[in-house]
Amino acid sequence: MVPRIIRNKLPANATTGETITVLMQQRLRARRGNEERRDRKAIDDDEVD
Repeated sequence: MVPRIIRNKLPANATTGETITVLMQQRLRARRGNEERRDRKAIDDDEVD
């Protein structure tokens, strides 16, 4: 399961490349969390019907 909190992993002196890499990873992690939430909601909605 994906953690609910995305923590800031960037040091104060991070390069642009490091910043972009971390932001891309966080975005992908958030997207996975959203997909998992949608899947669970769809399963729950199917069970109610």
